[in-house]
Amino acid sequence: MGRWTSWRVWSVSAVIFVLFAGVFFASSAPFAIPEIEAACGEAPLDVRFTSSGSDVDRFLEACGPEGREAYQRMQVADLFYPSVFGVFMASSLALALSRLAPERPALLGLAALPLVASGFDYVENAFAWVALLAHPEPAATNSLLGVASAAKTTLSWLAGLLLLVSLGMIAVRAARRRVVRRRVPSLGLR
Repeated sequence: MGRWTSWRVWSVSAVIFVLFAGVFFASSAPFAIPEIEAACGEAPLDVRFTSSGSDVDRFLEACGPEGREAYQRMQVADLFYPSVFGVFMASSLALALSRLAPERPALLGLAALPLVASGFDYVENAFAWVALLAHPEPAATNSLLGVASAAKTTLSWLAGLLLLVSLGMIAVRAARRRVVRRRVPSLGLR
């Protein structure tokens, strides 16, 4: 994970992530989540913590033909989002962990957590495609879609929490250094 600790990797991944996430989550693009919500009357399966097999069937039925087409467009865009998210979060976490504990490079392995989450996102997407292709019949994998969603979300939140804790610790360490530097001259020490 050493290559992930460069500011260059992080900067490029951050720009791509912000642009992609902005369009994917908050635009009127034909594949954007707000379009799916408008067409189907509810949040897509992919942004829920979990769903049951009957939730999948109910969602696809509620979408109607136009909503299912919109959901398919979202699934095409979602072929890219897990990688975009995974690289951005992994590089963010790797950069933070390398600054927090440079003497412990094994900790960088934790930066793979968002990549594992992205793997579950791809599994979730595969189950969504199976459900779409099987509709109106329920797919045998419909209940597994929710399991993949829960794994993806849990690991993503864990990675985000680890990043926030790491950044907080870095900030505390920097604040302590400033306090010590201010005190040293007042004690007559150099």
